[in-house]
Amino acid sequence: MTIDELNVLITAQTKEFNRSIKSVNKRIDDMSKQTEKATSRISGMFKKIGAVALAAFSASAIISFGKQAVELASNAQEVQNVVDTAFGSMSGMAEDFASTAIDQFGMSELTAKKTASTYMAMSKGLGLADEAAAQMAISVAGLTGDVASFYNTSQEVADTALKSIWTGETESIRQFGIVMTEANLQQYAYQQGIKKTISDMTQAERVQLRYMYVTDQLSLA
Repeated sequence: MTIDELNVLITAQTKEFNRSIKSVNKRIDDMSKQTEKATSRISGMFKKIGAVALAAFSASAIISFGKQAVELASNAQEVQNVVDTAFGSMSGMAEDFASTAIDQFGMSELTAKKTASTYMAMSKGLGLADEAAAQMAISVAGLTGDVASFYNTSQEVADTALKSIWTGETESIRQFGIVMTEANLQQYAYQQGIKKTISDMTQAERVQLRYMYVTDQLSLA
């Protein structure tokens, strides 16, 4: 085979090889474009799904917030009615106490009003309805916040325990180291210069004695 014939053969084979390479590159480019399109479509689908999910979540959050706001407003109105009924003309005392309760006792205004009003209503039910009774109700309401903080418990637990001042129940308040037996109360009364025996006291007088005894026992808190 002559050199010229060999050159013709090499040139022909080179052209065929180049055509094959171009064909392969074209297929790769086509596959790459298809992949990009598919990726773009999938990405778009996820974005749409995400937008729909976000919109649904936002709507749900708005509805939930709306319900909570309505419920809170309703509770606030109910508690305000209790304040006005329990304290009557002395409701301003409860309002002043509640307005600073979060700073002084770590209680929300709503909780402060509810707690103080409950105590005042209990006092009225036992014949105590004057300014001293209002001050006692407010004082014990504040004490629930101090007790909760000092003993690392909830305000609800402290509230239940301090209701013992009005009910005379002894078990719930024992958890704070206060043994409010009749014997202890009688001894305390004598120490305070009170000559009257507990059996001769009115319900209102017993409440006042238990109030003095409990607040004295919890003076550390």
